[in-house]
Amino acid sequence: MKNKEHLAKKILKWNQRHLLSSTHITKADIAQCFAPSFIVKVNGREYKVDYERYLEFLTHFKSNIHSINYDVQEYICSSDRVVAVMNATIVRNDHSIDNFETMLLLKFDENDLITLWQEVYTKVGETQS
Repeated sequence: MKNKEHLAKKILKWNQRHLLSSTHITKADIAQCFAPSFIVKVNGREYKVDYERYLEFLTHFKSNIHSINYDVQEYICSSDRVVAVMNATIVRNDHSIDNFETMLLLKFDENDLITLWQEVYTKVGETQS
């Protein structure tokens, strides 16, 4: 098993490469980091998804994203999970900027693929550049 902090950094880099309006994403791209079926929990909402359903969600989610940047303050790791405490900045295609304070819990299977993406975030501001 790989170091879980390394895996968390890998998924954040994956997001920065793939979750942009200028990129094309496929089920194979998702399979690089995620188990064939997994759970997404975001601010109290829970979704059981597979590659097809997650691709539909991500295609819509990324439709107006120019860039994503993460400022991670801390990783807390165990044998099968990691928590990342961070600030995230999303720059939209219209140049608006969304800033978030986020806690992300990732749980991994024996193949180091994500089985749980649990995120709690608050939006801390919006500015125009």
